[in-house]
Amino acid sequence: MKIIEDKVTVYPPNAICKADVPVVLSSLPPEWSSGIQTVRLSASLGENPTIIAFFHPPDGSLLVKSRGFPKERVLHGILTELAGHALGVAFRSDRRLQKRDEARVHRAIAPLVEEISPQLSQKKVWLDK
Repeated sequence: MKIIEDKVTVYPPNAICKADVPVVLSSLPPEWSSGIQTVRLSASLGENPTIIAFFHPPDGSLLVKSRGFPKERVLHGILTELAGHALGVAFRSDRRLQKRDEARVHRAIAPLVEEISPQLSQKKVWLDK
């Protein structure tokens, strides 16, 4: 798997780093991470703050926009995206879950968030403000 981390030189930094990606993906059920060939940690702040992660199965790419978010919210976004695809859930156009699927996906990811959060890197990133 290829991990691409866009260079960020101004505040805010990415919430997760390149070293966090294998930690997250290795903790998931295999069917959640199957098909991922490239993970890109984007330097973009993004226009839509509800879209943190986007998995595109045809080319196997997972895009993560984590700048300015807490680590746990980014982790939750990544797990929601991957669990949704693995469970066959339909997302709305803004990548939010439909009401009928929220509880099922939340039950699937809650124990993983608790397990993975303490394992994420705690290093500080110093950038120009």
